[in-house]
Amino acid sequence: MNDLTLKGTVLQLVETPNEFTLEKAEELLLDYLKKTPEDIDAWARLVILETLPPLGDYARAVSLLESALSKHKDNPLFTILLSFFSEWYLGGMNEKQLVNLLEVKKMSDSSTNAIILYLLAWHYKPTDSRKFIDLLNESINICNQHVKNFVDLGQYYLHQGKTKLGKQLVEQGLANVKLVYKEDENIKDYDALDVTRFINERITGTFITEGTYHSITQLL
Repeated sequence: MNDLTLKGTVLQLVETPNEFTLEKAEELLLDYLKKTPEDIDAWARLVILETLPPLGDYARAVSLLESALSKHKDNPLFTILLSFFSEWYLGGMNEKQLVNLLEVKKMSDSSTNAIILYLLAWHYKPTDSRKFIDLLNESINICNQHVKNFVDLGQYYLHQGKTKLGKQLVEQGLANVKLVYKEDENIKDYDALDVTRFINERITGTFITEGTYHSITQLL
């Protein structure tokens, strides 16, 4: 974010989030973006802000992402977040979002492509289990450094009774965990609005809570 003073003020406001502090942080970021719409990181921070409790307003986050994309249409992270929020929290991606996600895939690196394939897998899971499996496998083959694509595919096979294959995939996923958040531990320099951190926690799974890590190990 270009305005480091404002960035620090916003981070202070979200350290102990409540409705008042989050609304104040939102107001500051919106005012800033009216004057500086080219600041991509500020847009990302505003969007992630909307996901924090007690707000948790994913419809608002999607609306802001659409505004961000109108100014930064080639930004892959904005398209990924829009697809993720729509698929997980708002009933699923629509056709336009699906097309946009596939367009981003054509020009992205392997890690981003693996994320896109993971999102597509979950889009098709309710209607086409074969496509779900194929897309997760493709995600893993393109980039074998994520966690959730391995673990979700492993869980699928475990539910199908393919125990050896399922556990092998879960183990491979767990081996990719880069950071485990321990309970009741204050993490130094934790940035609640950092978009890369958010994606690692919520989509790739390479950042994970201690409780979630242990729950996954129970599958082995």
